[in-house]
Amino acid sequence: MTRALDLHLPIGSHARRLNRLIDHIETHLGDDLCLDKLAELAAFSPFHLHRLFRAWTGETLRDFVRRRRLETAGNRLRYDRELSIGELAHSCGFASAETFARAFRQHFGQTPSSWRQQGGPGASVLPTALVMAPGAVTLRRLPGRDLLYWRQQGSYAEVADPLWARFQPWIAALGLAGQPLLGMGLDDPAVTPAEHCRYDACVELPPAWQESAGLRPCRKHLAGGWHACLAFEGEASALGGAWTWLTTHWLPHSGFMAGSSPFFEAYEAGAGRGQGGQLRAALCMPVQPLAR
Repeated sequence: MTRALDLHLPIGSHARRLNRLIDHIETHLGDDLCLDKLAELAAFSPFHLHRLFRAWTGETLRDFVRRRRLETAGNRLRYDRELSIGELAHSCGFASAETFARAFRQHFGQTPSSWRQQGGPGASVLPTALVMAPGAVTLRRLPGRDLLYWRQQGSYAEVADPLWARFQPWIAALGLAGQPLLGMGLDDPAVTPAEHCRYDACVELPPAWQESAGLRPCRKHLAGGWHACLAFEGEASALGGAWTWLTTHWLPHSGFMAGSSPFFEAYEAGAGRGQGGQLRAALCMPVQPLAR
C-alpha cells in the first residue's frame, strides 16, 4: 500500500501557489527551472520553497523536475513517434540527446530507442474481460473550461473515491452540485510510481462564476480542442484497462497522436462519482492528426 499525500491544503494555506507552480513546471519542462527562478514565480524564498515542497510532495523540487522531464519524455516516446529523440530531449529540458539517453537509461533501465520500439511498459497488457464495441470511440471538439479542483497524490485505486467523497459535499455547499464533474489523472501509472501519481477531482465552473469572499480554491483552465472520447460504463477498477485500450490499442491505428493537455474522465452534470459501484463516464484523450 502506498502513502497518499493530500495536496489540497486548508483554505488560507499555500496550496493554490504550489499547485500553480507545479502546473507551470508541467508546461515549461524545456525551460530553465532552477530553484531561484521557481521561488520567485511562487513568491517564496528559495529556502522556504525547498522545505515546503519536500514536506508537501515527499520529494525535493529538483528531483520532481528531473522525474517529470523523464516521465514526460517516456510518454511522448510512446505517443509521438514523429518527433526525433534529439528534438524530444531538447523539448523536455535536456542539453543534448546523449545527456538525455544516459539519464533515461539510468531512470527506466533501457534506452529511449528500445522504449519507443517496445511501446513502453504495459503496452500489451490488457484485461481479457475488456471488450470494446466497434465505434466506441468518437472524436469531439471540446470547449475550454475553467475548473475548481482538489488534488491528492497516491495510487489512483486508493485515493480517488475518498477524494470524491469529500469533494462533492464541498462543491454542493458552493452551489455547484449540478455542474459537470471531471476526474483527471495527471500521471500515467505505467510510467510514474503509484506514490507519485496525482489525481484531481474537478468541477466545471459556470460562466462569470465569482469566488466568495475569503474563499481561495485551487483553480485552473483546461484547454479545448479535439479529443478521442471512449464511452465507459463499469466498475471503477476497470478504468485503467479502458485507458490502456484507448492509448495502446486504438491510438496507434487511428491516424492521430496524443496531445499535450491532460487526459480526463467526464461525468454527466450532477452524476459524479460515488464510493465504488458502477461508473458512467467519457474517457477523453486530447489528440491531433499525424503529419502526412
